[in-house]
Amino acid sequence: MKIRYLLALFSIVNILCVKAQVKGKVVEISQKKDTTVVPGVTLVWDKTSIATTTDKNGNFKLNTSPQTDRLIINAIGYKSDTVSVTDTSKYLLLVLKNGVDLQEVQVVYYTNGTEISYLNPIKTEILNERSLMKAACCNLSESFETNPSIDVNFADAVSGTKQIQMLGLSGQYAQITKENMPYMRGLAGNYGLTFIPGTWIQSIQLSKGAGSVINGYESFTGQINTELQNPEHSDKVNFNAYGNENGRNEYNLNLAHRVNQKFAVGLLNHVSYNPLVQDFNGDGFADIPTGKQYNFMNKYAYNNGKSFEAQFGGSYLKDTRNGGQFKQTIKNYNDTVPLYKIGIDNERWEVYSKTGFVFRKKPATSMGLQLSYLNHDQVNFYGNNNYTGLQKTFYANYIFQGIIRTTDNTYKIGASFLNDAVNETFELYKYKRLDQVAGTFLEFAHNRGEKFNVIAGIRADYHNYYGLFFTPRLHLRYAFTQNSVLRFSGGRALRTANIFSDNSYLMASSREWIVQSSDLSMPYGLKPEVGYNYGLNYTQKFKVNYRDAYITLDVYRTDFKDQVVVDVDNNTQQVLIYNLDGPSYSNTMQFEFNMEPKKRFFIKTAYRYVDTKMEFKQGLMQKAMVSKHRAFINFSYETKNSHWQFDATGQYNGAKRLPSTTTNPTDLQRGEYSPEFYNVLGQITYLTKISKADFNIYLGVENALNYKQTNPIVSSDLPFNKYFDASMVWGPIYGRMLYLGLRLKIK
Repeated sequence: MKIRYLLALFSIVNILCVKAQVKGKVVEISQKKDTTVVPGVTLVWDKTSIATTTDKNGNFKLNTSPQTDRLIINAIGYKSDTVSVTDTSKYLLLVLKNGVDLQEVQVVYYTNGTEISYLNPIKTEILNERSLMKAACCNLSESFETNPSIDVNFADAVSGTKQIQMLGLSGQYAQITKENMPYMRGLAGNYGLTFIPGTWIQSIQLSKGAGSVINGYESFTGQINTELQNPEHSDKVNFNAYGNENGRNEYNLNLAHRVNQKFAVGLLNHVSYNPLVQDFNGDGFADIPTGKQYNFMNKYAYNNGKSFEAQFGGSYLKDTRNGGQFKQTIKNYNDTVPLYKIGIDNERWEVYSKTGFVFRKKPATSMGLQLSYLNHDQVNFYGNNNYTGLQKTFYANYIFQGIIRTTDNTYKIGASFLNDAVNETFELYKYKRLDQVAGTFLEFAHNRGEKFNVIAGIRADYHNYYGLFFTPRLHLRYAFTQNSVLRFSGGRALRTANIFSDNSYLMASSREWIVQSSDLSMPYGLKPEVGYNYGLNYTQKFKVNYRDAYITLDVYRTDFKDQVVVDVDNNTQQVLIYNLDGPSYSNTMQFEFNMEPKKRFFIKTAYRYVDTKMEFKQGLMQKAMVSKHRAFINFSYETKNSHWQFDATGQYNGAKRLPSTTTNPTDLQRGEYSPEFYNVLGQITYLTKISKADFNIYLGVENALNYKQTNPIVSSDLPFNKYFDASMVWGPIYGRMLYLGLRLKIK
């Protein structure tokens, strides 16, 4: 009976795997260097019957093929050619050289940096290489500076750590993955975004709301997946060097080598230093900590060209930071008075493998297995506060994909296992936990042409602490017209709160930590966080001056059934942690308008409203450090010869509620709200070729208006007294920052 009921439940669940399409245009460059469109060109995927032809304007749409990435181009008067299309999400500009000339095809990706799929029921923004080139993007945390959906803020005034917010909630409520495997979990919660160098990133996929059940049960506000450089398709050499006014200098070297037609190897290297101690605001503390990072990854890719492919590799990271007070930052330094020091030490290594098998005799049928093992060791101190943590995580995920009669009905079924051992010590607190979670999932997809799509899924997981729980997810898409799309998403999520690593920025204070446990059988004696997210997205595409433009409206709500409350308002000298007893929610609305008023000139604008409230012991209150209003504008321009790129971004940040300091002495109190402020950043990039290498140099500025938060540290002159607090940060700590860098690529 139970099996029959379970099968009945799974039969109700429906998920759509949409027929993805690649779009583009075919043009010809004549001997006189004139560009004209080429109609009637035939494009067909190698060894398939999937084909199309260009229209009178040279445009084409072509369904993707899961069997091959080789696209054959045939045109009368031209030599047939074949190109490898490594990213079907990008708009292709295929350039045919006249048969009298070189008789070859060039593939040019033409994009403004961010792409949105109109066919996917899950609204997904793809941040490609062009988007990452708009700013320095030294690491993943800085890759969102030019994206209106993500807020990037300093976590505190002493560690230099940046955190993100999505849909009005902190980054731990977004499921952050690396190549679709878990990444930002446990000890990586506060610093992990700085562990992925920007040069390593190939693309970032960002989706809001409930995610896919295939990737787990932890996604409350959305999913951020980072794809790293793949040795099969990466440049042979990619070198990047960067330096800024603070003395921070970084060096990245990516190497890729194809051993033979089936096997390729890649090596990603990163070294960075920050040697300078600077205190421009005169509070006696270094504005940005000194430190160094060594980060290496070795990747291997194998594809037998028939039905089996595999990726595997490993990585090692060592990251150290030293901040706080230094002799040179203290006026009239006296060695009888101890300095307030901060030390952060992360050591992390990981091995992984991803294997896939395609059933060639069964269309659109395949299976894959993901495996990874992680060891993360962290030793930190903040003045007299000491924290150590050790995490060992094993993860396995098996996925089988097939179809029911036609590719309009597809399904994915599989199972996963997570073994997460975490040991933590902070002051008198010592916690040791072993999370073991075994789960199964099913997604079923139905596609009625390009008009209506539905993706539905369900997970059943058994947790050694929480028992059996279910995670349903639903995604709907309806197209009123080809350019007018409405999407709905909804689903449940669950996570274990990592109360220390998620909130380690609060350790840079004299606050006493008090954990009010409600159930000692649970991790930290606290219930898991459980919530529901649901929302709507409407996207409208149209023409402005015969060029593409679009508007999009997002409306989302996150409701928590259970949540771990981190209360710094109840008592200014305490960090009080307890289970939610009452409502907690976040409402967000974002409007975005993108256009290309002139060729190669892109404008992106956005406005977002956020209402995030939580029940504290004092009652229902606005969540601290979250702007209700935020506006964004980005300009991008590329010259006709593609030698110069200009990018500028302006951000408006509305007032944020500040934690209460009413019990402090008058001179150590802060206002109820922060002031509103603007932030401007920009970059100029020059691109050229040196022999066979692509070379570019970039000059940029962050915080161009030189806006700084005054007195970011409470009681900075007496850091060991009970009022000291370096976590009251709502704005920039460092003023205007100039930087310079160069890139060199050999394809």
